[in-house]
Amino acid sequence: MTASSSADTSVGRYTFDNATREAAQQVRLLAEILDEHTADVLIQEGVTTGWRCLDLGAGAGTVTAWLAEQVSPTGRVVAIDADPRHIRSHDLVEVRAADVTTIDLGDGVYDLVHARLLFMHLPQRRQLLRRAVAALAPSGVLVISDWDCTRLDEMFCDGPPGLAEAFLAFQQALVGIATANGADAGWARELPLAMRRAGLTDVRARLHTETWDGGTAGCLLHASNSRQMQDALYRAGVTRAQLDILREGMSDPHTLAWSYPMVTAVGRRADN
Repeated sequence: MTASSSADTSVGRYTFDNATREAAQQVRLLAEILDEHTADVLIQEGVTTGWRCLDLGAGAGTVTAWLAEQVSPTGRVVAIDADPRHIRSHDLVEVRAADVTTIDLGDGVYDLVHARLLFMHLPQRRQLLRRAVAALAPSGVLVISDWDCTRLDEMFCDGPPGLAEAFLAFQQALVGIATANGADAGWARELPLAMRRAGLTDVRARLHTETWDGGTAGCLLHASNSRQMQDALYRAGVTRAQLDILREGMSDPHTLAWSYPMVTAVGRRADN
C-alpha cells in the first residue's frame, strides 16, 4: 500500500500514543529491534566525546541514553518528544516535552541531529527537514531512519493456516490508518533526494532489513501494535477473528516474516 507525500501545511497527527497502556511495550520492542542498527550507523559517523546531539521523537529514550554515554563527559544531548514519559533521566540529557513540528530547534547548534520513525508520520516532514538541517553546526551530521511500508504483500513468509490473510489485512489497515493521519508509507525511499535538496552534502543511504521469527521482538511488535490500535483496526474492517489469528501467530515459533525495510539516510551540513 502506497501513499503520496503530504504537503507541509497538511493537518495530521502521530498515529501512536505514548500514553496508552501498550506504549511502553511498543517502544521497548522498537528499541530491541532497531538500536543495534542505529548505534552502528552513529558509530560510523564518529559520534564522540564533546558532541552536542539532538534526538527528535526520542520515544523510549534508548538512543538518547546511548548518545549521552558516547559524548560523555563534556557533550550534551537534547531529547524532544511530545510525551517523553519513557525517557530516563541522565546528567547529560535535557528532555523537552514539545511538538517537534513547532518547537524552535535552534540554528547551527548541533554536531548531530537524529530521528528514527518520526518523519514518515508527519505531514510537515519537509518543513521539519529544513529546520533540522538549519539546527546543525557546520559539518554537523543529520541521520534519519524510516520504514518503507509500500510492499506489505511481500512481508509474510510462513506460518500457521490463516495467518497470511490476517497478517496482510492487519498491515494494510494499520498503514491505512497512519496514512489517514498524515503519514507517507513511501517517504523513506525519498529520503536521500530530500536531504540533498535540503542543502546537505555527502548524502548517502543504506537499507536495513531482516527476517523476524514468531516470538521475537519484531513479530511481538506487530501484536503490540494490534492491541494499541485495536479500535481503529476494527473501524478499518479488520475482524476480531483476524486479530486473534495475528496475535497467536506472532508468538508461534514457526512464523517467519520480513521486517519493514528501513532506510537510514545520512548527510552533512557544509562547512561554511
